[in-house]
Amino acid sequence: MIFLIVWLLLIGYAVFLAPGGETDPILSAIFSGDLGAIDPLVLAVFNALGLFPMMFVTLLFLNDRQKWPAWPFALLSFGIGAFALLPYFAFGNRKTDRRLRTPVWLVRFLSSRFWLVVLMLFWVINALTLLQGFSLAAYQDAFFSSSLVSVMTVDWFVLWGLSVYSVYHFYPKAKRKSLAWIPILGPILVLYLNKKSLR
Repeated sequence: MIFLIVWLLLIGYAVFLAPGGETDPILSAIFSGDLGAIDPLVLAVFNALGLFPMMFVTLLFLNDRQKWPAWPFALLSFGIGAFALLPYFAFGNRKTDRRLRTPVWLVRFLSSRFWLVVLMLFWVINALTLLQGFSLAAYQDAFFSSSLVSVMTVDWFVLWGLSVYSVYHFYPKAKRKSLAWIPILGPILVLYLNKKSLR
């Protein structure tokens, strides 16, 4: 029920409450390729919305035994983030006795050290964006002037919460689960550190 409520609230916020005018300065800068005009923190959050789905593809495909298949929701999250994942967690994430849907070759790849290290490197590269210097005041201005930044900020926090929940839900016996609270990197580290015991 909580996931359904969050989903409806997220939709309501995006449609009715998100601040921003008719012209979106951040969206215009992205389409024009003028990334230098965007505050590094805004850019890092924007890029993170591409990293979260990669992490969720890994988590959900490795645990695709639930009532609904995970792949449509995980793949849709690349385009609409938590808007795609919340219905899955609300209705489809119910344990069954079925076998894992994910092909063996894909399980091996997604659980491989190579793939997990690649995800870690992507996280590091995105974090390096912040070394350019960022301004919380500039982010606040962008939040209130750009509906894209407003919605993606809320989306980021929902995805973060879902990622923490996923680790505790799918891997209750994993060691160092508290690392899952580190956005994006944390769940990957949990998988990496527990690779042998979670097979």
